[in-house]
Amino acid sequence: MTSPAPLTALEIGKAISDGTIDPRDLLEGYAARIAERDAEARIFYRTTLPRARAEAKAARERARAGLGRSPLDGVPLSWKDLFDSAGTQTPAGSKMLAGRVPRHDAAALARLTAAGTVCIGKTAMTELAFSGLGINPVYGTPANAWDAGTERVPGGSSSGAAVSLAHDMCAAAIGTDTGGSVRIPASWNGLVGFKPNHGSISTRGVVPLCLSLDTVGPLTRCVSDAAALFALMAGTRAPVLEDETLRGRSIIVPDELVFDDADAGIAQAVEAALDTIEKSGAHVRREAADPISRMNTLTWDSGISLAAVEAWGHWGDTIKRHGALMYPPVRARFEGGAKPSAQDVWRLMIERNHQRSALSAQLAAVDAIAMPTIPIDPPSIAALADGGPDYDRANRLALRNTTLANQLDMCAITLPVGTSAAGLPVGLMLMAPRGRDVRLLRLAHAVERALA
Repeated sequence: MTSPAPLTALEIGKAISDGTIDPRDLLEGYAARIAERDAEARIFYRTTLPRARAEAKAARERARAGLGRSPLDGVPLSWKDLFDSAGTQTPAGSKMLAGRVPRHDAAALARLTAAGTVCIGKTAMTELAFSGLGINPVYGTPANAWDAGTERVPGGSSSGAAVSLAHDMCAAAIGTDTGGSVRIPASWNGLVGFKPNHGSISTRGVVPLCLSLDTVGPLTRCVSDAAALFALMAGTRAPVLEDETLRGRSIIVPDELVFDDADAGIAQAVEAALDTIEKSGAHVRREAADPISRMNTLTWDSGISLAAVEAWGHWGDTIKRHGALMYPPVRARFEGGAKPSAQDVWRLMIERNHQRSALSAQLAAVDAIAMPTIPIDPPSIAALADGGPDYDRANRLALRNTTLANQLDMCAITLPVGTSAAGLPVGLMLMAPRGRDVRLLRLAHAVERALA
C-alpha cells in the first residue's frame, strides 16, 4: 500500500482556514521530519524554529478568528540560503560570507510573511548560486531525493529548496534562478519550478549573482501553488487558472539542440507528454528556432560568459581575498569572468539583445516553446565532486536548456512528466516571451491537468 501524496500548499492553507489542521501541529511535524532526516544539516543549513513557532501560533489565532491573511496563511515554507532573514545568518552557501547576519528580511520573504506564511528555515545551495549541479562540499550537499541507493546531485543552485520539498519537510520552497537554479533542482526532484520574468518579483535583500538575470521563483508540488506564491511575492492578484484549456493553444518544439545528448528515456518521456498535449487540442509543431541555437553558441562556445563577467564584477574583489575558502570548480567559473575585454563583452551583449528580439518576434503568435528541462539524469555526487571535465560537462548539460530562458529574457516553468530509463524524474519546460508570466502559468496548469 502506497502512502497518500502530501497535500499541496493550497490544500494545507484551506485546511488551516477550515480548522482541520492546526498550523502549530503542522510545523512540529515538519520540524520532526527535518530532525530525523537531516541530522547532518545538508538540506537545511539552519532552521528558524523560534520564528516559525511564533508565526504558526499567530496563524492559528487568525484562523480561529476567521481573519486569514491569504490562502497560504500558516503554511510553512523553506527559503534558499541567500534570502536575507532578520537576525539569521545568511552566507549564501559561502564561507566567504560566514557570520553575515542581515537586519531585515528580503522583500520576497517580507511579502510572504505578511501573507501569513511560516519561515521554517534556510536551505542548502551552491556557493553564491553559481552552478547547476548543487554540489557544495563547503557546507554540505543534499542528495537527490529520488535515489536511495546512490547519492546523486540534487540540482543547483537551489538544491536544498528542492530536496526539502521532495522529502516533505515543508509545503513549498522559495529559490532563485539565474540560469536554471529553480528549474534544474525542481526537475531532477520531480517538482514544479517557475522562473518568472526578470523583475516580476523584487530581489531586494537577495545575495546577488547577476543582477541583470537573477529572479526569485517557487518550487512546488503543482502549478496552482506556484501561481499563488508568485502572486503574493509579486504583489498581484492570483491568476485564474481553472478555465484555461489547451484547445487552440500553439506550442513550438525546436527541431535541434534541445534533445541532443539526452540520456535514455528522457526524450521518450517528453515526446509522450507532447503527444498528450497535442491530443488535448494544442497545436504542437517542430520548427527551427535559430535564436535558440545562436544563443546557445554565444553562451557556451564564444569564450565569454556574460553571467561570469557580471558575477566577477560583483564578487571579484572578495574572491581575490578569500577565494581559497571556495570549492575550486565554482571559483573557476567566477574567475572566467575576469578574462574578456570590455569590447568583446559589449559586442556579445548587443548580439544577445538581437537574439532576444528575434525570438520574441518568432513567438508573437505562439503560446510557448517546449523542450526537455534537462537532457541528462542527475549524476552521482561522488563522480563529480573532484571537479574536472566530467563536472564541467555535467554542469553544461544541466544548464544548457534552462539558461536559454534567462539569456533570452523569457519566463519559464518545468513540470514533471514521468521518469527516464533509470527511473529518475524527467521535466518538460515551457518558455514564453517577457510579459507573459500569467499566461504561461495558465497554460502550464492546463498542461498539468492534461498530463494527469
